[in-house]
Order: sequence, then C-alpha cells, then structure tokens
Amino acid sequence: MIFRYFRISTIENSFKKLNELKRGIRKGSFEKKDRESVSQKLEINLAEFPPAAQAALKLNSEFKAKHLNDQTELHNKIPNFNLNDNKIQSLLDEVSQPDFDLDPLKLEEDAKFFRTKTNCSGCGALLQCNDKQRDGFIDARKFKLLTKQELNFTVCFRCEFLKTKKKLLNVTSNSFDYDNLILKKIISNKKAHVIILIDLLDMPNSIYDGWSKLIQENSSVDMIILGNKFDLLPNTGPKFEHSVIKSLSYQCLKKGLKGAQIKHVDLISAKTGFNLEKVISKFFDCWNDEGDVYLLGMANAGKSVLFNKLLSSDYCRPLASEALIRATTSFWPGTTLNMLKFPITFMNEKKIGQRQRRLKSELDKLVEIEDKRVKRYEKTHELKDAEVFGLVGSSFKKYSIQDDQIDLENAQATYSIDETTGMITVGENFENNRDLKQKFKRDARLIFKPEMYKNKSTWFYDTPGVLQSQKILQNFSKKELEIIFPKGLIMPRIYWMVPGQTLLVGGLIRIDLLESTNDERVLFSIMASPALPVINPFKTEDADKIYDKYYNEGNILRVPHKHHIREEPLPSLKSKTFEVSGIGNHMAMSDIVFSCFGWTAVTSRPGVKAKIRAFTLGGQGLQIREPSLLPFIVNLRRKWDRKDGSQSFKAVYYKKPNLLKYL
Repeated sequence: MIFRYFRISTIENSFKKLNELKRGIRKGSFEKKDRESVSQKLEINLAEFPPAAQAALKLNSEFKAKHLNDQTELHNKIPNFNLNDNKIQSLLDEVSQPDFDLDPLKLEEDAKFFRTKTNCSGCGALLQCNDKQRDGFIDARKFKLLTKQELNFTVCFRCEFLKTKKKLLNVTSNSFDYDNLILKKIISNKKAHVIILIDLLDMPNSIYDGWSKLIQENSSVDMIILGNKFDLLPNTGPKFEHSVIKSLSYQCLKKGLKGAQIKHVDLISAKTGFNLEKVISKFFDCWNDEGDVYLLGMANAGKSVLFNKLLSSDYCRPLASEALIRATTSFWPGTTLNMLKFPITFMNEKKIGQRQRRLKSELDKLVEIEDKRVKRYEKTHELKDAEVFGLVGSSFKKYSIQDDQIDLENAQATYSIDETTGMITVGENFENNRDLKQKFKRDARLIFKPEMYKNKSTWFYDTPGVLQSQKILQNFSKKELEIIFPKGLIMPRIYWMVPGQTLLVGGLIRIDLLESTNDERVLFSIMASPALPVINPFKTEDADKIYDKYYNEGNILRVPHKHHIREEPLPSLKSKTFEVSGIGNHMAMSDIVFSCFGWTAVTSRPGVKAKIRAFTLGGQGLQIREPSLLPFIVNLRRKWDRKDGSQSFKAVYYKKPNLLKYL
C-alpha cells in the first residue's frame, strides 16, 4: 500500500514473504530449515505499524491469528493464517492518506497521542500531535500514518512551513537552560571534543562567556575554534588572513578560551565550503578516537549550514549521509531547538588513502575553476568571482551488501536492490546508475537505524544556538532579513566626518562624532550589507528629525519597515559612547560593532582621540573591538566623491585572495 507520504513496508513485505512461502510449500521446494528461516522473517510487530493501521487491524479478530513460527506442524501442511487478502486491503484503505495543506488554521490535533521520543529531523524538537502551539507538532492525520521508523525521518510542521513558505512560526517551547543541558552534558563526558563556531562579522558578541567553563572544569575537553563567514570579508593585503586569525584568537583569549586544550584555530565558510576539507582532515588527525564531537555557537553563526556540509562529507558515515534529512536552516536565529546528530566515520589506513586520492583528483578541478574565476574577475570585477570557495565531497559513497547486511567498512563494492524480494544484494554500479541512487536514498531510511552504530562509532552533535543580542532578529520579516544579511562579499563604504556630524546606516545604526583632537576629521569604514542605505553625514542636532522623516516617508531607511506587522514592537535606538585613538590614516586601531547588523572601522591621524556615540536598536551588542578585524580596510578607498556635497570615498577592490594555498 503506497501513501503520499510513506509506504507501510512492514505490511507489504510480510505478505509478500507469506505468499512466497505458501507457493514454496505447495511446490515442495522448501526444506524444513528454509521454512523456519522464512518463518522468522514473518514476525509481525504491531508496534512497528502506524497508529492508524494498529487501530484498524486490532478491530479485526482474524488478524490475531498465530504467527508462522507458532505452527507446530509447519513441515507437514500448508499453514492457514485465516487472513483474507481483500479484507486486509479494505482495512488498509481505512487509513488511506487524506489531502494535507500548509494552512496553520487547518491543522488537526489529537490529545490521545502524547509527545514521542523521536526528534524532528530538521530542528531536533520532540515530535507530537496534541498541541499545535508547541514545538515539534505534526498534523494528527499525518502522525497516525507514520511508522516508528518513518518518524525518524520526519520534520515537524514548523520546519515544513519554513522550508516551503519561507516563514517562521512562533511556537511555545520548554525553557532552555543552555549551561545545564549542553555544557554540563559535555563536562560530564570522560572524553569530549568541541568545535566552537564563531561569526566573524559579530565578534565578540558571537563568543559565549560560558564556553570557558568547558576548559576550566574538564581537562579532557579539547577544542577547535573556527571563524565562519570568511567568504564575506574582502582581502585587504598580504597579511589579511593573519590579521583575521589574530583578532579571532585575541577575542577568544579575552573570553577565557586559551591554553593547551585549544588544538587549532582556522577560518572557513560553511556556505561556500571554503577550507572545509582541510578542517575535516584536522578533525581526523586530532580526534580519530573515542569521544563525541559537539558543535557549539551563538544563534545565526552558521552551525546548521556547517552540520549539513559535514553530513555530506567524509566525516559522516556513508549510509547515514544518504538517509538523514538535512537540518533546517533559515535567516531567523533559533531555528534548531534540540540536538541533531550523525555517526562519525572512523578512519583507517585504507580510508585515509581513498580520501587522499579523491582530494588529489579534485585539486586539479579546483585549480581549473579558480583560473577561470581569476580571468573572469580581471575582465568584469564581479565581486562574486572574488569570494573564496571550496569543494566538499565524499570518498566513501559506495557500499558492500552481504547476506542482506550492509558492510560499511568495504567502500569499494557496489550494490543493488532486488525489486521482487526486497533483498539487498551485490549488483550494478552505484555511481553510474542515477535511478538506483535515487532509490537507495529512499530505501536507506528503511535500513538506517542509530543502534547499528552503538558500539562502532562516535557521534557528531549540532546544538541549539545561544540567543543573546541576536534575539532581536526574530522580530524582522524575511524581506527585512534579506536586506540585513549580506549575500556576498562586503565592500566598505568609507565616509569622513568632523565633530558635530551624524551618519545613518538604514534605520539600524547611527554614529555621532562628538569630539576629536583639534576637530580633526575621522574616517569610518562601514561594513554592513550593501542593501542597507548609508545617509550622507549631516548635523547631529538634526539627527532625530531626519531619522523620523526618513522612517515615515517613502521607506528610505528600508529596515525597519514602518508598515510591517510585528508580534512585538522593535526597541528604539539606544547608545553607548566610546573613545578611540588613531594610529594613522592607513590603519584602523578599533572597530565599533553594532551587534548582528555590522561594524565600522575607525581611522584617524596618529595621536588623534575621537569620542564617538554609537546607536543601535535596543543598544544590545554594541562593543568596541580591538585590534580591528580588518585594520587595513580603509586602504581600499581611492577617490573622494565630491558630487552633491558627499563625504564618501569610492572603494575599489582589485585584489583576490590566494585560494590555492588552502587547497
């Protein structure tokens, strides 16, 4: 019986085997040991049936007939199960799949079914169908039709709605104590490994103070620190990567992440795959032993994107890579509500050799792609061709099938699936058969069970993000977030100001220059999404009037949008005052960070001290960052644009990162 969402394979396969056995007994082609072998496979477990099928079948008294292995005279006569095929089919028709839509107002609840122990494959919430206002909800009509195995690969309505409608539903979830539920679990492990993922655009706000407890309270916990979203940063010179790693390491040091337990610090892009293969090799080198691996990070740092990349890489066991559904990702923070996991590949000499051969073969491909991008960039200067990127693949995508069991260690063999018997046997070449690959993607979910790796593998866990200053993003619409978050490499917009002037970046950021030594001008290199407009500097005394005017007339500021309906009103602009000392017109000493909205590098002549008042919504996440993340960003300026009294410099980007040294 095939439904729109799933197939009740337990029923279908049981009756196929039953009919096969009946035919074999009639023809006398089965020996006693063969009949006993088949009979063991005909065990029918109601717990594996969907709830609706259980209810329908339990009403039929004939279904309670004894199982095949209970027949005492199996070898002497044809077993009689008292099962009428037409009657069974009619029972299955009672639980046929109704039509579903994605209208939140038409969802059905059923209080008889409580929260399961199965997690949503997209966000990690425990699945349930009795309260649509809570996390993990599935429409009751759909819930009743899913077997226990199929629930393992099911997403909740919130994730389904987010993927299809691109809207985030606010649901009630249990209060989440990050320190007690995540950090204590890691500290209590005899051996644990931690990956700290840090949003380079939002340092130091993207470094949680509590992570230092892991080092202080458990000496067996070791860490690798990764700075994410490196693809969004423009190359500012020969020591570009060094300055970024230096700033990242220093901010971690200030938060207590230091010592011999920090095994490695590196830069990646989870989105483009940049440097990920190198980092995966580092994981294998450092942690190819006992101990689970935990991915930690603030909300919107890119953890789920990295989790999905690793799920498709050598780091994940091949069968799990095919079977598991990818984590739900979105613009909004806090999408992941509970831990998601996959089994980690254990590397031996054979697998290491396979991986090295694949990486070597892909190197030529990467060099060829990079050469084309360089030539195209020299002609068009499209910033997309200046972004760093990488290829992430798997060396172990083939499987060996022996005696209906998948041999995960033999990565050289191929497999096929027999359509008649449902048995998995050695067969056609997997890589060259597209239909076979698609079929295995479906059937792998019937084969994969976490228990098969219980004593054979360690696990990689994606954890919920910590929500602090990033929480304000939940109150923006998708269109607003598309404006707030940069889609590609960020070019600085460089403005000069004198004391008594103000600068606006959309409706999210305001910068007042209050004082400077000898009224010297100060340069501000704005690093924010290019979709956010920058209003040319004007008198500070007019700032409130101009802000209100632009907010109310014509949506000039773009974000926040005046007419967007919000569940909670956005906070007003609040400020902090900072003092910054200049070290030269060609190098920034400090950055002012505006939470998740961006930052500005501040540059002035040596010895010039500037007093700056910075505003952002609610005032949360306003930080001074020293040293500057990109101290030489101001050097991208070329010419002062004097048109119509503008105080901006035109920024020109001619440099490209040397990608090849990362391959």
